[in-house]
Amino acid sequence: MNAIGMFLKLFLAYTAYQAKQNQTQIARPQVRVIDAQNTALLELKNKDGAVIPVLGTRGTGKTELAYRLAEFIGKPTYAVSPEQNPRPTFITRVSVENFSEAVPPRSTLILDDTPVYMSSRDYHDALVQQVEKIVPMVRHDRKLHLIVVTQSGSFIDKWLLDADAVLLKPQSILSIDIERPGIRKIYEFANPYFEGKDMEWVRRHAYLVTPTYKGLIEVKMTN
Repeated sequence: MNAIGMFLKLFLAYTAYQAKQNQTQIARPQVRVIDAQNTALLELKNKDGAVIPVLGTRGTGKTELAYRLAEFIGKPTYAVSPEQNPRPTFITRVSVENFSEAVPPRSTLILDDTPVYMSSRDYHDALVQQVEKIVPMVRHDRKLHLIVVTQSGSFIDKWLLDADAVLLKPQSILSIDIERPGIRKIYEFANPYFEGKDMEWVRRHAYLVTPTYKGLIEVKMTN
């Protein structure tokens, strides 16, 4: 066999080998790597129900964070909101007086700016009783994801702190002194992440705590 014939034979053999390798690569299943943050969020989403406090001072993006989380959870979403701010079209507003009856099972309910209507037990005793009645049913009978937005855990009823996950934004300078001890301890881990950051950065991030994850998450705008 001459040199040209030998070259063609080797070339064809190499081409056949490459084709086989390419077919093997195409057939090989692609494994998607999911990090601990995404795993924690998916676990929260897949729960039948959950209580999720969102804490932080004014102007840090708590409400947008609540909207984004509700969008991620993907259930029909309702919100008690004392302010008539524009909100995503997928959210239905319900009143303080009738939210327990108006929100069907297998939904997400956002209690926005909670201290405005739940900071005084004497005046809002009937409302507090509604909350104390609904929280034990969140995970079972009602199957609700209940997102509670507040400036401080010390301002709201203790039943709303029976949490499956907590999302933190920076607190005001003085509110840490009146915070509940358990939340104050969590802030010891969260505060270093926010120190020295401008407000734009703060609005786009939150500190997430679940049974399986503690750390920052990025907050994207709702659609």
